Amino acid sequence: MSMAAIKDKHLKLDQRKIDTAKQILGVKTETETIERALDMVIQKEKAESKRKEVVDRILARRAKMKPIPEDTAEWIREAREERDRRYGF
Repeated sequence: MSMAAIKDKHLKLDQRKIDTAKQILGVKTETETIERALDMVIQKEKAESKRKEVVDRILARRAKMKPIPEDTAEWIREAREERDRRYGF
C-alpha cells in the first residue's frame, strides 16, 4: 500500500452535517469524521463493484445454461442426474 498524500484543505462545509456524522461515527475530531466518511464511501464503492462483478458472472453463466423446463419435478430429476454423473453417485 502506498503512503497517503496528506494535504491541507480549506473547505466550506455544513457544520450540522459534520456534527451529526461525528456523533454517528463516535469520533472526536472533525478530521477523523471526514476521513471515516470518505473511507466508508470508498469501501461501499468497492463492495458494490465486487457485487456487480459477481452478478455479471452469474448472469453470463446463466445465459449459457439451457432453459429450465416448466415441469419443476423434471428439472429436479435432471439436476440430480447431472450431480450423480459429475460426482459418481
